[in-house]
Amino acid sequence: MKNLEDLCITLAQSESENEVIDILKKCGYWDDPTAWRYYGDNENNFAVIGNQQSAPDSALVEKIINSVDAVLMRECLRRGINPESSDAPCSVEDALEEFFGIKHGILTNLLPKERGKLAENIFLVVTGKKSNPNYLIIDKGEGQTPKKMPKTFLSLTKSNKLRIPFVQGKFNMGATGALQFCGKHNMQLIISKRNPQIVEIEGNDGTSEYWGFTIIRRVAPEKGMKSSAFKYLAPNGNVLMFKAKSLPLLPGDYPIPYEKPLKWGTFIKLYEYQLGRLKTLATFDLYY
Repeated sequence: MKNLEDLCITLAQSESENEVIDILKKCGYWDDPTAWRYYGDNENNFAVIGNQQSAPDSALVEKIINSVDAVLMRECLRRGINPESSDAPCSVEDALEEFFGIKHGILTNLLPKERGKLAENIFLVVTGKKSNPNYLIIDKGEGQTPKKMPKTFLSLTKSNKLRIPFVQGKFNMGATGALQFCGKHNMQLIISKRNPQIVEIEGNDGTSEYWGFTIIRRVAPEKGMKSSAFKYLAPNGNVLMFKAKSLPLLPGDYPIPYEKPLKWGTFIKLYEYQLGRLKTLATFDLYY
């Protein structure tokens, strides 16, 4: 692999767990225990993560809800509003009306063209084989800096959203419910970059101009442990990062899954997600 940007894009475009494992082995990461950090910095995290959503469809919906929250947070922060202050909207409906001009926060009050433009903020895409497809949830929301990722995407039971009234996620565990339905090794890829308009207001934390990325996986019980645990790729304790104006992560015209540039936001890939039977062919309909 030439550099970290190439590694990131290659992982994003890999369509199976085996492909990801081969790539990480070639880079020397897969079998190196020092390159992995406990999810939530809790070695007993399986007790929390393994007892989340009992249904794969509900767990997938939680991911989309997180993306909706991220888009609302983007609009709040880029206006310089403290999301926990009295200046912030009091509900999701108020946020939709204030930030997007949606009367009473009811989406049916928008014209079809307006709804289509709003929908461009969040994507649900499916790739890979028909039998074991991968699900991508992509949003143009607030995004996170590499420095913040361990305290946001990769944390457990933190109160990140507890005092923010206009978001739906509250317990900071919606990101983990889907892991148990991801293939044999419960692998998930996260790529994120902070919205530059927010960075201009809140300041640079030293990594704000970088993309951060990591792979989450379940590892077998280590010596003296009774259960397996979830870890994420973090050589030297930090998620991998690099600078780039954009990444080719958004879908193009069918059947091209990766083509258009993503300039900021979050890309999540659930490898070989076991969603169960669908009435339609997921690898066709959900490309959109």
